[in-house]
Amino acid sequence: MFEEEFKKHISKFSTSPFLFIGSGFSRRYLGLPTWELLLMEICKELGLIKPYNFYKSNADSKLPKVASIIGEDFNELWWSGEKFEESRKEFSAIAETKYSPLKFEVAKKIQTQNQLIKDDIIDKELKLLKKINIDGAITTNWDELLENIFPEFNKFVGQEELIFSELYSIGEIYKIHGCSSKPNSLILTEEDYHNYEDRNAYLAAKLLTIFIENPIIFIGYSLDDKNIQSILKSIIKCLTKEKIDKLKDRLIFCQWSPEPIQTSIIDSTLLISDTVIPIKLIRTNNFIEIFTVLANNKRKLPIKILRQMKGMVYDFVKSNNSKSKIYVTDNLENIENIHNAEFVYGVGLKDKFSEVGIKGIELKDVLLDAIECRNWESDKISELCLPYLNAKYIPYFKHLRSASYLNDNNEIDEDNEIVEFSPEFIKKVNEVKPESFYPSANYIRKTKEINDKYSSFTELKSANNQLHILLYTPLLSCDKINLDELLNYLIDNKKLLDDSKYGTHFRKLICLYDYLKYKE
Repeated sequence: MFEEEFKKHISKFSTSPFLFIGSGFSRRYLGLPTWELLLMEICKELGLIKPYNFYKSNADSKLPKVASIIGEDFNELWWSGEKFEESRKEFSAIAETKYSPLKFEVAKKIQTQNQLIKDDIIDKELKLLKKINIDGAITTNWDELLENIFPEFNKFVGQEELIFSELYSIGEIYKIHGCSSKPNSLILTEEDYHNYEDRNAYLAAKLLTIFIENPIIFIGYSLDDKNIQSILKSIIKCLTKEKIDKLKDRLIFCQWSPEPIQTSIIDSTLLISDTVIPIKLIRTNNFIEIFTVLANNKRKLPIKILRQMKGMVYDFVKSNNSKSKIYVTDNLENIENIHNAEFVYGVGLKDKFSEVGIKGIELKDVLLDAIECRNWESDKISELCLPYLNAKYIPYFKHLRSASYLNDNNEIDEDNEIVEFSPEFIKKVNEVKPESFYPSANYIRKTKEINDKYSSFTELKSANNQLHILLYTPLLSCDKINLDELLNYLIDNKKLLDDSKYGTHFRKLICLYDYLKYKE
């Protein structure tokens, strides 16, 4: 099964993936044209006298050169033509070269084509895409689709910004060919490509750590795409043979097929500068399974918090006059210093803080909270705690109900966009039912006998020992369980949570109470 195999492959890495996004991505979701079709359309829309084929033939069919020749012809028309008066008002002050007018019009065209394709599969893919756990994205696209999908990510436009900025490699989008929001940044003409290639080694050095440490998932490119070949060629030049071997399994290419096929992942190779690089090749007709796996890829903290923490530590380590309010300690004698800190970094401090401070909320805390009111903020518990607890029996529903994350059917909507719950978490919560808390099969056989014998939880409790109370209660019909009586029993016996003999059964009973009280 593809999902299991892909999940297993991704879990081999200690870091989350980076996406490398190409033009096929924008065609799929925005319906944007291919590069040549874009030049053909813009040539017609600009009102140039010469047809597109004139420019193509004079450029020997090389698209960057086609753009250069069109740009030269269009420059004078843009500065003098009445049709472009509004454009001149908007852009004339920032015109840098004779090709700037063409870039302005191309950027405007792309900015106006921002409506998502209407299709059920596309819609589902995009909803999943917004939930995926990745460290960042690299793209050669000019549109702003990625920024809209990942609004909390920081954006860096063009080689200039990338080379001269501090990159944290988390929560970032690198637009290496420019962006329509900054028209002059577009890598469009032959001259742009020459300048780009001259500085490609610097860019490759900047991206090197990402390629060595993260799995890279390529979407919207063909295997022989010149942009990808160029970047990988520059990266390989920076690496020894041993380091090149580290790229193995980290490069994952998604190859889209127009035909309905079963999604699969296989071993393949890529030839770069006489170097054969092993890659993983995914063949698919849609991206639902791929994005589902990435959405279920757990992260310990939201990416916004991780980026903030990494930035603070980076600033603290690098600068002699750090602006970050960080407190680094292994001694809390002068604890008042911590109150001015935005981020505390400590060694061996776990047991010195309060119950749910730096230590964090654990499963036992959540179980006790289900039967004791601790006045926690339900939205925070629902978003930052429940999805990250690793256990079979978790009382989900008190806080999900209070935070209004349950719909009219008492479930989390699969398309929930209020908070980024993973599909795996949503499925896990929605599949909980009274039978989820049943004891082993040997005791389940007694269900009819127990319901015939006892008319209420009170009767069952008074007639049985501690173990049988825990085992038989989940078998009772729900209408026979008085929730107030069950709650009193749970509070009176909460010490059983830590009991090696009764602990698991007691957790089930707390979860049953949580289910009956807050879900049903």
